[in-house]
Amino acid sequence: MEKEDLEKNIRDYLYFAEFGENKSINTVISLKKDLSQLCEYLQKIEKINSSMDITSVMLRGFLIYLQEKKISKRTMNRKLSSVRSFFKYLVKNKIIYQNPAEIIASPSFYAEKPDTLTLEEINMIRDEISLRTANGLRDRLMVELLYSSGITTVEMLGVGENVFDLDRRELYVSNGKTNRVVFFSERVRKYFKEYVDAKKKKYKEKYNPDILFVNGSGNRLSDRSLRRIIDRYALRAGLKREISPYSFRHTFAVHMLSNGMDILYLKELMGHATLDSTKVYEDMLNSISIKS
Repeated sequence: MEKEDLEKNIRDYLYFAEFGENKSINTVISLKKDLSQLCEYLQKIEKINSSMDITSVMLRGFLIYLQEKKISKRTMNRKLSSVRSFFKYLVKNKIIYQNPAEIIASPSFYAEKPDTLTLEEINMIRDEISLRTANGLRDRLMVELLYSSGITTVEMLGVGENVFDLDRRELYVSNGKTNRVVFFSERVRKYFKEYVDAKKKKYKEKYNPDILFVNGSGNRLSDRSLRRIIDRYALRAGLKREISPYSFRHTFAVHMLSNGMDILYLKELMGHATLDSTKVYEDMLNSISIKS
């Protein structure tokens, strides 16, 4: 079958919307704006000019592209409605035989595009952490644990020493609703041992194995303090953009998928309640690159 020209398909659909469906002038103007933006994205980013070549992955990429422009969810919903209407028209008129927009969730279910780090940026942060003090070992352990296990900051700050299986490199965590097992790197095992030894020497009688990450008083480190710690190292490393402790969790997810991990297995490791939350990272693989 001869491939159809995308721009021609859009013009034909707009004509049909105005005179076949009697849509208002304002609606047709909105349709034209939304579909022209889609066409521009597909031609410039995806390098295609045929309706038959459009896939659901490309449409997800288009939605991520829109999210980067910080448009409202209401506008996102309108644009997706325009896209859906266009593809229904193409199927009905047998221009295409599968609708790539059918499986695209509404933007209200999309989280904002997560921030991720490159390996170079992670190494820049590592280089700024001194390993000569208990606090420095603590901070290095937190960075390595967030990056290699994908656990949340709440989960990490809530752990004690007894939930670590150093031989198997397994960690038992709870998010308050469910429990699960995650895995960690050899670096985590190394810095765990060094940090615990340093913590025992520093806090002596205040040492508490039920709290792994402690502040200067020997009490549990707070989420606010963790964020300040990450901000400080990012500033020292010369990173030009804002990152957060969750940037390491997001990086873990994308890194695992880029190295071939099954998305259902990643969902379990991340502790996600639904697969939609995990699919956000799958969509990101088309727009970012992580060096392994």
